[in-house]
Amino acid sequence: MVREILMPKLGLTMVEGTVTQWFVKEGDHINVGDKLLEVETDKLTNEITADEEGILRSILVKEGETVEVQALMGIIADAGDDISSLLNGSEKNMHDEDAEAVVEEKPVPEQTVRSNSGYAAATPYAKKLAVERGIDLSKVPATGYNGVIVARDVENAEIDEVKIKVTPTARKMAEDKGINLSDIYTGTKIRKADILALEEHQVSEDEFETEKASSMRKIIAQRMKATWAGTPMVTFNMEADMTELIKLRERLKPVYAKEGLKLTYNHIIMKILSKLLVKYRYLNASFEDDTIIYHRHVNLGIAVDMERGLMVPNVKGIEKMTMKEIAGETERLIGDARSNRLSPDYLTGGTFTITNIGMFRMESFSPIINKPEVAILGINRIIDKPVAINKEVVIRPMMNLSLTTDHSLVDGALSARFLKEIVDTIENPYLLID
Repeated sequence: MVREILMPKLGLTMVEGTVTQWFVKEGDHINVGDKLLEVETDKLTNEITADEEGILRSILVKEGETVEVQALMGIIADAGDDISSLLNGSEKNMHDEDAEAVVEEKPVPEQTVRSNSGYAAATPYAKKLAVERGIDLSKVPATGYNGVIVARDVENAEIDEVKIKVTPTARKMAEDKGINLSDIYTGTKIRKADILALEEHQVSEDEFETEKASSMRKIIAQRMKATWAGTPMVTFNMEADMTELIKLRERLKPVYAKEGLKLTYNHIIMKILSKLLVKYRYLNASFEDDTIIYHRHVNLGIAVDMERGLMVPNVKGIEKMTMKEIAGETERLIGDARSNRLSPDYLTGGTFTITNIGMFRMESFSPIINKPEVAILGINRIIDKPVAINKEVVIRPMMNLSLTTDHSLVDGALSARFLKEIVDTIENPYLLID
């Protein structure tokens, strides 16, 4: 029986995904539960497993290529099954509906197939790369199945060196030294001195290591740059005496443990925020295109440190939850994120974020807002410090809170009042009973 491997819809908002890795190759026998491939969408990566047994007869979407949800990525079938109709259907879907690609019955040439109009058949990801790099697909040799241009063809495409102005000596030197002239051409004629200067400044490959940035890392970088450049951020720091909150946690820990829950300081602070953010609606807001959006619910994001980068799943509607529910839902989301099971729906719709790096002995930092949110709370380590209480010096467990807000929407006085009320509740957590 023939089984299709389709790009799964991993969340309500997902429209496309990128294949980052195949764990199997064509011809492998597949058992139920075997890991097939890894799919990345936005900031999320998921492993796709087999739900039926068979032989992986064809891989249609290569690593690094992006396709829409429900697109055919591969075919599992028994050895004698005819899969030609699926292969032909997949090839047809790679072409634009209005274009008439030439498909020959004879074996496809190694390089490319073109229509009379100059149309170039290419995968969606290859088209995307071509647009980004300003490459004319009609001039790119194709090596994909049935003459389709794939991502590697675009990546390997080079500027026609006939157009590059270079002296004969410089051309010969470049060929001898393995230098690609298109990489160094700036519009002016390349001379011998240019090649010598390049060689002088070249670093041996054993002196560095390169790695292609993942889609997740690129998206993080883009968002951080956009936030930093377009948001007037101000960070406010305030110390909190953790004495009473530590006592509260110690009393509740065994109660939660009976239900299989581990109560953390994060969970208690999240409960505090769930009450205060309803009161301080300017802090539980979004600011987009000169429009202020006040959210009716508190969707509290918690920054999770991943090997690939930072991920921020949201605990949705936290203002309606008990502290036990907050603890359970938070740990579920963190577990799903770290095991690549998290739905993309939990990465959108956040209204406020917390990030805790106290475990790294951090005492203060300036967290960056997770746009379009307008505030983020940084939680630091707890450290015993001498403090003056009733004119006497005593040792108390103190923790610094770092609140960053968008000053274009949230004034400094409002930020200070909000942070002070967080600290007041931490120092007297029985206010949560109110």
